[in-house]
Amino acid sequence: MVLAFCGAVSAVIYKDQLYVLGINGVLTTYDVRIGQRVYQQRVGGGGSFSASPVAADGKIYLSSEDGDVFVVKAGPAYELLATNHVGEVVMATPAISDGLIIIRGVKHVMAIGQKP
Repeated sequence: MVLAFCGAVSAVIYKDQLYVLGINGVLTTYDVRIGQRVYQQRVGGGGSFSASPVAADGKIYLSSEDGDVFVVKAGPAYELLATNHVGEVVMATPAISDGLIIIRGVKHVMAIGQKP
């Protein structure tokens, strides 16, 4: 099966699911084993998305150009775990390393994680 995605940022595969985020904030998830859509859900109130989703620790991180980072539970059902406002426009894809999520806004670079 071949899937084509127009109007979407880069997708991410995590634990047998493909997460495709449209530039309009619609998240569509597919089971990669059979190519079937699992769910489709608008993230937040919509808005524009240019950063690709990233995944770690059972979570999918979605950054909007409005400066919101949405945390969605990875899995077969949509579950929004958190919405974090970083205070500035985010257009770059976050990086994840050693328990940190690194976000580059238009003015600052932020590293978010737990204290050791």
